[in-house]
Amino acid sequence: MSEEPTSGRTRQLPVFHCPYCGDEDLTPHEDSGWRCSACLRAFSVRLIATGVQG
Repeated sequence: MSEEPTSGRTRQLPVFHCPYCGDEDLTPHEDSGWRCSACLRAFSVRLIATGVQG
């Protein structure tokens, strides 16, 4: 099992809609998450791979 890299891009890109209800009224939540004002859920998005094989 590999560990996550400690360097690289750490900038959080915006999320455009809630994955649960589809609403677009999102605000940053804590360190690396988002909060939906419509359904009151908090969630995070994490990239685990790209389509490029290497």
